[in-house]
Amino acid sequence: MDQKIKTWRAYYVKPRHEKKASERLEERGYRIYCPLVKTRVRWSDRWKSVIKPLVPGYIFACVDESERTELLQDRSVFRCVHWLGRPAEIREDEIEAMKLLIEGGTDIKVEPFEPGTKVRVEQGALRGKSGTIIYNNETEATLRLESLNCQITAKLPTAALSSIQ
Repeated sequence: MDQKIKTWRAYYVKPRHEKKASERLEERGYRIYCPLVKTRVRWSDRWKSVIKPLVPGYIFACVDESERTELLQDRSVFRCVHWLGRPAEIREDEIEAMKLLIEGGTDIKVEPFEPGTKVRVEQGALRGKSGTIIYNNETEATLRLESLNCQITAKLPTAALSSIQ
C-alpha cells in the first residue's frame, strides 16, 4: 500500500478531550475533523446552550499510514478505530455529509448504548471482555461482566466499548 495516500480515519480519544485533542493535532499540521453541535442542556437551576461533540469519544483525521501511527502518540488519543482487523477507512463523502448536516442546522443526536446492549471492552485492563450495559451517559457506561462465575460491575468510558451484534 502506498504510504502517502491519505484517507479519513476515526480515533478513540479520552472522554471530554475531543476539542482539545483536535486543536492540538491541527496545530501540529494534521487535517482533523471534530464535528461539534450546539445543544441545550439542563443545569440544576437553568437551561444552558453548550457546544458538544456530535460523536463523543471520537475525532476524525485525514492521514497517510505513517501519520496514522504518529497520531497515536498524542496524550488524548487511545487508538485508531479498526474494522475487520484493519484500521477503518471513512469515505470523504461520509465526512462531507456530517459537515452538511451540521451546517444545515438539522437537529442531530447520536444515541448512546441502550441498557441491556451486549458490548465488548476494546481497551484498558478489561480489554477483550464482554458485558451488558446497565447504565450509561454520553461518556461513561456501567456494565455487568459475567466472568469466573461471578458478577463484576465496572464503570468505563463509552469510547472503550464496541457493540456486539
